[in-house]
Amino acid sequence: MSSAVRIGLSREPFLNERFLAQAGLAALVVLAIALRLEPILVEPSAVWPDEIFQAPEPAHRLVYGSGLVAWEFQLGVRSWLLPGIIAALMELSRVAGDGPGYYLPLIAGSFAALGAAPVVCSFLWCRPHFGAVGALLAAAAISVAPELVYFGARTLTEVVAGNVLVIALYVIEPGYRVTSYRRLVVGGALLGLVCVMRVQLAPAIAMVALWTNWKADRERVLAMLIGASAVLIGAGILDAVTLGYPFASLWRYVVYNLYYGVSSTFGIEPWNYYFLGELGVWVSGCGTLLLLASLGTSRKPLLLAVAVVVLVTHSAIAHKEYRFIYPAVLLLTVLASIGLAQIAGWARDWLIDRRKAKAPAIVAGSAFALGWWCLASYQVWNGPTLTEHRQRMHDRLAAASFVAQRPAVCGIGLYGLNGEDWGVYGGYTYFHRPVPMYWPKDEAALAAVASGFDTLLYTQPPPPALGFNTVQCIGEVCVAQRLGQCRSIPMTPIPVPDALREIATAQATSAGWASDGNTASAARPVYSSR
Repeated sequence: MSSAVRIGLSREPFLNERFLAQAGLAALVVLAIALRLEPILVEPSAVWPDEIFQAPEPAHRLVYGSGLVAWEFQLGVRSWLLPGIIAALMELSRVAGDGPGYYLPLIAGSFAALGAAPVVCSFLWCRPHFGAVGALLAAAAISVAPELVYFGARTLTEVVAGNVLVIALYVIEPGYRVTSYRRLVVGGALLGLVCVMRVQLAPAIAMVALWTNWKADRERVLAMLIGASAVLIGAGILDAVTLGYPFASLWRYVVYNLYYGVSSTFGIEPWNYYFLGELGVWVSGCGTLLLLASLGTSRKPLLLAVAVVVLVTHSAIAHKEYRFIYPAVLLLTVLASIGLAQIAGWARDWLIDRRKAKAPAIVAGSAFALGWWCLASYQVWNGPTLTEHRQRMHDRLAAASFVAQRPAVCGIGLYGLNGEDWGVYGGYTYFHRPVPMYWPKDEAALAAVASGFDTLLYTQPPPPALGFNTVQCIGEVCVAQRLGQCRSIPMTPIPVPDALREIATAQATSAGWASDGNTASAARPVYSSR
């Protein structure tokens, strides 16, 4: 037999193992994407209006000309980076067809793919330590992790930044010292992107830079600075073009929230809010998460350090929301996946020491670890917190989609939440109708504007005299229509926080907008149509 044949035969098991590992990883990535699409497309839900009005809604206004303008975009507090990316996806979807049925799946699928990136990173981190089986086990843990499934594909800046952060950490610290100049530039660029997306993560980014470059040579530091600087310069140029001057969104965001205290007007929570919140989410599974994360920390202490900085930074900010600490939750879950692979390895070795065959020992150890994690994840997924989150706004988004699929309308009314309905129906992103929208706060206001719309979505029945007849009810939300045309009536503007009303008025005056005494409407129209 020739040497070439002998070499081919000797490599065959390795090639088979590599192929199976790659196929298994690909299957887990597909699983992760499918699971992350479920709470977005299959059973759509949303807890925070920011998920829509800070990204897809301004993107819809760019592409289709209609969209509600949240106060952040009225005052130039938000960068157009994320809305711009989503606008590009919306424009791309028009190749296949027009409407939410085309652009919502493309947007969700794209962000779900980004949300599945930690699956790959966890696999790559674990493979040198635990082999292909242990790495696949860790990847599986990330694929089905309950909080990552719920948040992973959402168009929230903290979610996008958290997913990019994990990629950046793997690029910079894959488990060996990186010497590739190009890779270091990419790692620095990703860290810069994280900072641009979510400025609250700047302390964590600084800690990563110090950790990975302590006593490093000058070329390594320079490479990462070049990458980060390129992204920051690009973000500055984007702000200059869209908002008037470089880093306008960052400056206004910091000043409005720290000096004017805008964020505190949306609620203040105690310093231990996040710690108690995670205990409430995981309940009996909290011990599992902490144990596995502590085991994973021995392999990747940098991930824990970053998670701690994120938690401490956000705990020091008065206004707190569960979604803000997604990057920390993601990092702790990655650590837990590494710890799970370690547990499976110990279980395998324990069985082998008792003279069990290697293959059954590997299967039994992995099955034990995976079953343990899946049981804990199932309890969290069906716990009160994530169950409530999966139900929030579901009926309203479904009702908006129902209207989007019906024949043309001349106006849309939203009624039942005392004038706050605009934030819970998905805006023009879900309605996709270039018509005025109204959200009267009470029965008198409803009667005053009822002639401006022929389609009403309500949770409180309208007066029969208005002539609306119910067409369909979806859960607690009903859709009603009336005959006749719509009268032209000015839309109610989305309100600006009280602390910024003077700024909004001054901005409106300097821009030459007509002021009718309503600061919010003077700031900018809430609806625009080409």
